[in-house]
Amino acid sequence: MTFMDEERATFEKFLPGLEQRLRDVPIAVLESGESPGLRLLREHGGPGLLVPTRYGGAGADLIEALRVQRVLGARSPSLALAANMHHCTVVAMPPCRVTEELLTEVASEHRYLASGFGEGRPAASVLKPTMRGERHGDGWRLNGAKRPCSLSLSMDYLTASVMLTLPDTGGTEMALAVVPASSPGLEVRPLGATGVLPGSETHEVVLTDVDVPDGHVSSFGDPQSLNAALATAFHVFELMVSASYTGVAGGLVEEVLRRRRGTPGERVELVGALEATMASLEAVARSAPAAIGEPAGVARALHVRYAAQRTVERVAAHAAELLGGTSYLIDGFGVGYLTAARALAFHPPARGAMAEPLDRFLYGEPLVIP
Repeated sequence: MTFMDEERATFEKFLPGLEQRLRDVPIAVLESGESPGLRLLREHGGPGLLVPTRYGGAGADLIEALRVQRVLGARSPSLALAANMHHCTVVAMPPCRVTEELLTEVASEHRYLASGFGEGRPAASVLKPTMRGERHGDGWRLNGAKRPCSLSLSMDYLTASVMLTLPDTGGTEMALAVVPASSPGLEVRPLGATGVLPGSETHEVVLTDVDVPDGHVSSFGDPQSLNAALATAFHVFELMVSASYTGVAGGLVEEVLRRRRGTPGERVELVGALEATMASLEAVARSAPAAIGEPAGVARALHVRYAAQRTVERVAAHAAELLGGTSYLIDGFGVGYLTAARALAFHPPARGAMAEPLDRFLYGEPLVIP
């Protein structure tokens, strides 16, 4: 079976032996709260995939990262989601001495970075965090909660968006804080009973009077301006998360091909839809060096993400239908992957929320992430 051969070759290049180890673990175990997926990825040096080689990382480019994420999505949706959040955090880290030291540690010690931007507030913007930072001595004291937060049990560092209160003016400024997971006052709480992506370790992380030094807090400036740092973060995230869920749908299609379910026409249609989606993601990634950090690059990434979202939903539903009720109701494979594939719609920014901003951007207005 040649489906996803190129992606598997890239995966083997950067993470040799990992795909087979994941295949050897039953899906029911990989997609559970006791999943060994994150441990296996750490053992194979996965945290350093996107860390530049000058810091000791693998230095994968964006297209290679998309291919790795597609394979991870096919093997374990939960692991793909958790790894995606780590990788996007690595890319979004602002350049400074502390970042260089952190990325070197990520590569050499296989450290995980959890991404704390969501706060579980319906229709709220990830660019308007309620977590607060107040000046305290030579650093900042943080209070608030992040949810849902993947990698919450395996993380070595939490990277969290925070609204700083500036002591000189009393104004506020959005920033990124890097908090060691062992910090006093940091607590992980269960998010609730959920059967969706349980192996991603998605819970709530609460910070109560957590102190961090100045060097571990980097300003994002005005989030409404979509500056280069924020634009880069959104650009990479939309492509990576889309590839991850394209892989989830691909896991279902792999099973359809293996069992020879449906007609030749149906099988070719499923594969063709996902191949077209992946080609569009790679095309945007290929233009990224020139467009990354620019609003136009973010807009293009959003367009292909929303197109991927529709395709993944349709392909996953059709593939699950072809696999039949036994897969869906008895062995749990179909329902687990079908439910996971739908989760792409819930990653920010939502399609409905971005319709008007993207429409305005088409007419020459600045791109704003609501």
